[in-house]
Amino acid sequence: MNWDDSVSDLKSQYPDIQWIIESTNELKLYITEDYVGGLKVYVSYMFADNKLKGGAYSFAEEHSSDNLYHEDFLSISDILNKKYEMEREEKWNKTTWKNNPDYIGFALKMGDVEIIETYEDENTSITHTLSSDSSGGIQHMLIYTNMDYIKAKRSSVLKDF
Repeated sequence: MNWDDSVSDLKSQYPDIQWIIESTNELKLYITEDYVGGLKVYVSYMFADNKLKGGAYSFAEEHSSDNLYHEDFLSISDILNKKYEMEREEKWNKTTWKNNPDYIGFALKMGDVEIIETYEDENTSITHTLSSDSSGGIQHMLIYTNMDYIKAKRSSVLKDF
């Protein structure tokens, strides 16, 4: 798929997929389950005005050890960094476990740390995150967004001031 492709393009490219469709005020999401890098994911295609503006992988693996979520993140990070020069940042809200890698999963689950990788070029923004979620678990996301869409959104927000 390419930026600004239509829903019809998506359906013709993946004719056998049964899509879950969700809508917000502006966006329509087409969601399906798949595997990426050997990991179970929910794949979302995000459309505005029937044009592809974003996509996301919400990793859905369930692990008995919280540290394995970090290993999944590193595995996907390796794949991304072979193609893009991702910039990584760790945001520590509480540094108790910062220098103890055996407790990275615990720190993530407690919300003590969020790990973020980003990349941007003239066409695409990529955000790869690992953080706590609202239900006390760990959330692993990879989001691709069309830069024209981001610029338009930023411009509309600035007009409000």
